[in-house]
Amino acid sequence: MKKLVSILLCAALLFGTVAISTHASEDEIKWDGDPVVFLQGFTGSPFVLDRGLETEVGIWGAGAEFDVGRIVAAVPPILIGLVSYILGGDSDLLISGIDYLVSVKLGQMACNPDGTSKYNVTPYPYYAEEASIATLKANGEADFVPEQEINGYIAEYVPEEYIYIFNTDWRLGQIDNSERLAEFIDDVLEITGKDKVDIYALSHGGQTAATYLYYYGTEGKVDNALLDVPAIGGTSIVKGLLGLGAANFDMDEISRFANVLLRTEADLRWLGKILPGEFLNELLKIAFVECFQPYAMTFGSVWDFMDIESYTQLKEMYLNPLTNAKMIEKHDKMHYDCMANMSKGLKAAEEAGANIYILSNCGTRLGSGEAIDADFVIDTTCSSGAYTAEFGTQFPADYKQKNTTCTDPTHNHISPDRTIDASCAYLPEKTWFIKGQYHGMIYWDSYTRPLIVKMLLTDDIVDVHSDPDYPQFELGQNPVDAVYAKFTNETSGFYNSESDSLLVRNLSEKYSIRIKSIEAEGCEFTVDSSAVIAPGEETEIPCTKLTGSNIKVEITYARKGEFLTSPFTRTVYFCAK
Repeated sequence: MKKLVSILLCAALLFGTVAISTHASEDEIKWDGDPVVFLQGFTGSPFVLDRGLETEVGIWGAGAEFDVGRIVAAVPPILIGLVSYILGGDSDLLISGIDYLVSVKLGQMACNPDGTSKYNVTPYPYYAEEASIATLKANGEADFVPEQEINGYIAEYVPEEYIYIFNTDWRLGQIDNSERLAEFIDDVLEITGKDKVDIYALSHGGQTAATYLYYYGTEGKVDNALLDVPAIGGTSIVKGLLGLGAANFDMDEISRFANVLLRTEADLRWLGKILPGEFLNELLKIAFVECFQPYAMTFGSVWDFMDIESYTQLKEMYLNPLTNAKMIEKHDKMHYDCMANMSKGLKAAEEAGANIYILSNCGTRLGSGEAIDADFVIDTTCSSGAYTAEFGTQFPADYKQKNTTCTDPTHNHISPDRTIDASCAYLPEKTWFIKGQYHGMIYWDSYTRPLIVKMLLTDDIVDVHSDPDYPQFELGQNPVDAVYAKFTNETSGFYNSESDSLLVRNLSEKYSIRIKSIEAEGCEFTVDSSAVIAPGEETEIPCTKLTGSNIKVEITYARKGEFLTSPFTRTVYFCAK
């Protein structure tokens, strides 16, 4: 159900993640002894109502109880209302059914106008002494371990008694969450007797960790901090849903996103052709405004998902200076202090000894339909601080990098496809971009998995310049995309005067492929269309006549044995070095 709900994240702000396990070489990974604190994404933390009382009950996530009767009762009005909406445009009955269903959960988690919880709701586990994976399993609560595949992967190198789950109260703002994270880290250090922790923070958890590093990072209690697809600057999806910008969900992208959520290589392109996009967009927007927005407006997390400009406009529209005064005070601090000066704050934490790494996915249109470079859920700019071209365009030929954060003119922080300028990122030397990955695709990717563990548990990766195997800009390497390509004598995304062949790898776990053609301006390829590339195998394709400073390469391929599906195409950009 969690994965299904994730598909509707754009309407309900439910951020889901996808995980798959693999094993990196034990010879490469040596645990440094620091306990790991894991922060998951938005809506991931389980909630308990009235903990410690006779009325205690789980209301969200693992351990939650469901009112089956109420769910069943909501089905008839929803179905009848859907028919009524399709035939006549009347959404009243449909919305009443959805609202009745939504109120089962969100009603219990409602907040007051000042942003505090209306009821006695807390995340579980809450305290450090109950939050290690070892403790949860010993208490028969393995279901409370989030992202079990990636935590299982980390546990191959770190004992489970040293992996702690920090559950944010994802309704609240990050000023509150970061304060509690500081207390939690102190407790972990006291329990383990260690001096520092390593932090793995995903999505909304990445914004929590970044806020913690901004306000508490100079205390020197963090060794490695990996912020994975972090919502540091929020996401433009929120402002679209609240009236500032588009909220027209791209059904083609949603169908491809479904591949990731379901972890399947099945050809789902047909979904984008049959889904009634305009109808679904209108329905989702109505449902959000009528059913979710009344709760969302008192969730501090929703306000912290706004960029500074949007927050300034939307608080004038939705927040009352008197009844919402405490919320405004906290979110003003978050936006005008923390978010406005994030680069400075993270650098201060680094000077205090923290090794901070940021992974930003890119190369996909924002799920709400706006022409914004993103990972479908979070803008690339919001997760990295980098400057990006409008989605579908490139920087002009005479573009010069901004160098507002990195002032070294010898550093090239422009992506090979000329769509990202990382010289103005929060941390230009410590931010990696994976093109073509969706939000949540991280663990289904043979490139990213070992990189994550190296960053989290070792000091092997110093910066984006230190290891040619992990360049600042790389293609996503997951089975859905099937094809990875680079010139054989160059790092990813580049070519030089001696480049004479293209290395093409089949990323599929299931299908052999045939390369049908490779098209590029300024380059000619000799393709043997009868050659078959088995899963996990690669081949070199000769090329000649490389000219120009940039090359756009379109690789068309077909899956062996599939005769009814049309070919696939992956586009790769290369820059002359």
